[in-house]
Amino acid sequence: MRMSLLKSGILTPGELEEYSELARKGKETLWEVLLREGKITESWLADAISQRLRIPLVLLSAVAIDPDAVHRIPESLARRHLCVPYGLERRVLKVAFVDPTDLRSTQAVEFYTGSHVEPAVAPRSQVLEAIDRNYSRAQAVDIIDQASGQPDIQILPPSLDVDLDEVPSRRAAEIPPIIKLVNLVMTEALRMRASDIHIEPSEHDIRIRLRVDGVLKDFFQAPAWLHAGLSSRLKVLSKLDITERRVPQDGRLKVRYQLKVTDIRMSTLPTQYGEKIVLRVLGSNEGIPQVAQLGLPESDMPTILEAVRQPQGMIIVTGPTGSGKTTTLYSLLNHNRSPEVNIVTVEDPIEYQLEGANQVQINPRAGLTFASSLRSILRQDPDIILVGEIRDRETVETAFHAAMTGHLVLTTLHTNNSIATVLRLLDLGVDPFVITSSANLIVAQRLVRIICDQCREVYVPAPHLLDRLGWEDREFSFTRGKGCEACHGIGFKGRTAIYEILRMTLPVREAINHRGSEIAIRRAAAQSGMVPLLQAARDKIRQGATTPEEVVRSIQLTEEDVASCPQCGRSLSAESGRCLHCESVQSLRCLNCGQALEPEWQVCPRCSTPGVHAISRSAHGPEWDMRQLKLAQKKAGSVQ
Repeated sequence: MRMSLLKSGILTPGELEEYSELARKGKETLWEVLLREGKITESWLADAISQRLRIPLVLLSAVAIDPDAVHRIPESLARRHLCVPYGLERRVLKVAFVDPTDLRSTQAVEFYTGSHVEPAVAPRSQVLEAIDRNYSRAQAVDIIDQASGQPDIQILPPSLDVDLDEVPSRRAAEIPPIIKLVNLVMTEALRMRASDIHIEPSEHDIRIRLRVDGVLKDFFQAPAWLHAGLSSRLKVLSKLDITERRVPQDGRLKVRYQLKVTDIRMSTLPTQYGEKIVLRVLGSNEGIPQVAQLGLPESDMPTILEAVRQPQGMIIVTGPTGSGKTTTLYSLLNHNRSPEVNIVTVEDPIEYQLEGANQVQINPRAGLTFASSLRSILRQDPDIILVGEIRDRETVETAFHAAMTGHLVLTTLHTNNSIATVLRLLDLGVDPFVITSSANLIVAQRLVRIICDQCREVYVPAPHLLDRLGWEDREFSFTRGKGCEACHGIGFKGRTAIYEILRMTLPVREAINHRGSEIAIRRAAAQSGMVPLLQAARDKIRQGATTPEEVVRSIQLTEEDVASCPQCGRSLSAESGRCLHCESVQSLRCLNCGQALEPEWQVCPRCSTPGVHAISRSAHGPEWDMRQLKLAQKKAGSVQ
């Protein structure tokens, strides 16, 4: 195999000796060193081993793995020797190894199973992913053996009286397999930083999925007979009616994991094969992040901090469900928290526990709504009020009244961007003058996953993705995560926010007061230096934080974001105004920072560069355009 490295030109003889010496000093194999240094790939190594040993190369991602084969060896043995059984024929066990040249691994599997092992080779990442996927399912089927010993998690019991009619259902919820299954699901969800747990019944089994960093991922499948006891167990813990299965129910429970108590909201929904259960993990195991940890650009940090220091007004954070709005607001609250400030929140549900704040959970059944709570809060001498969500006209009127009478109000709204928030408020009946005089900031945000630093690799995205993003620099070095143990094979670890911040500058106020269209307000916002969501997302890609695929998944792209070239009809770069294909300049842009400009503007509102404009294509032809461009550059240089 060393000859393969030399023949293929991957290494020179000198480099081979150098890396061999490095492996000896670090007590590693040569292959581990070459993989770490990026000289070879997992696929190349697996193919080379397959040809050298003349054994099958197995792509586990495309092979149907036999569950009976998986049950032959425990997960601990599979992880220790990096192998996965994938087939079983009589007494022959087919096993895919990362390193089949290690005879000790083959012997360990043979001695444990008593079967003859037919070795194959597979890439390391695929073996680890197959272990995670298949042994999680094996845990569900063999739950008693797998979850023995002291549990890692403690579910705090509810304090409620026992109804004699519910005793049989309660007994079903207390059998050991059900208790261990619930403990296993909760432990893995909190360990993987999941935000939601989905328990979905089907005709023959139960499908359990976890939402990690905003994306659902299969956890395992359990036998269908466990569903009734699982549902009853969770209902008992959440203080719900365990005999009612015909209508949706909502409840809460608490778990203690790694010395921290976490609140979990439970929701049931009757479906064809039983009740679908969704558990929302409230708050975060990592606590409330600091403002500097939110992912805000350095240029926008003073704007945010100045707005939150104001004694009155309103800060509105907008975006879809799960975009991190509440986390942003609590980070701002935590930044402003002090003994001199009275903070009151009204939410549904309370997602974070903030020391020093008075937090109110709404209860519509008892008449405690957002609007009624706000009216009572105003009589409690508050300094800062957090309203979980603006849902109706009564709530928005009360919130703006509070913002105009000496209180700082933080709230959320469900819209696509900051400009749409203004239009939504107008639709709810808020007077334009009230919006411009009360709203300090309107912030739209999205969450994108962060590339795992442990398995980062360079790759080339599909051209149509770059076209959709209006990406001009095709020589840029894009990176992605290929999947490793640190990120559970996903390639991403954690999330960061992308922000679009609309400040109430004079041009924006005038556009809103005149009930301008969305285009007019957006033009005024651009004149004031607002960076659109798509542009902020491009900046995250340039920083190496995320990928083009993740941006397209998270941000809704509109025709305004990616325009078409009138000359060739293909994508027009929103950064420079140049067509990505015919190279014609189609709009006025600052040559220094790419900010969109209006013809009458003499100074770029974003970088304050005077007169450096890219001239739009005209009927005079490209030569005339270039002369005008050079004149503009010369003029700008003389002004500076």
